[in-house]
Amino acid sequence: MRKLRSSPAAVIGLLATASFFSLVHAQEAPDPSKEDYAYLTRMHVPQPVIRCVAAFDNWVALTPKYDTFIVPDRRVLNARIDDDTTVFSAGNPVPVDEVIIMRAFAKTRGHSQWTRLDSRCGVKDGRVVGVSLTPNVKPQIVR
Repeated sequence: MRKLRSSPAAVIGLLATASFFSLVHAQEAPDPSKEDYAYLTRMHVPQPVIRCVAAFDNWVALTPKYDTFIVPDRRVLNARIDDDTTVFSAGNPVPVDEVIIMRAFAKTRGHSQWTRLDSRCGVKDGRVVGVSLTPNVKPQIVR
């Protein structure tokens, strides 16, 4: 597992609710060519996925909900790239060329429990234009 380090970034359009977080139009996109992400290139991870990991790294530093964000290497390697989707999400209709989908984990600020998340990242012309984290709660079977 790789723990992403938080770093400051300029961001506009931050939408936050209790169960869904979204960022639109990153004004200053993180540089995925940094040493922090070089190992992903060596693992032959596609560039759009690396850009998304870098965007989540920047974004988690700004969100009031989470203080730590982890994307396991196998989830990065198995990230789904959906290039049939033309908008980021129905609630956030930003035009995109592709949507990157991968499972992640985050720790809620002030708590010790980790939350499973579905992460989505919209890419347009090679730049990240939106990210979202949605808690993935296992349904409980009632007997």
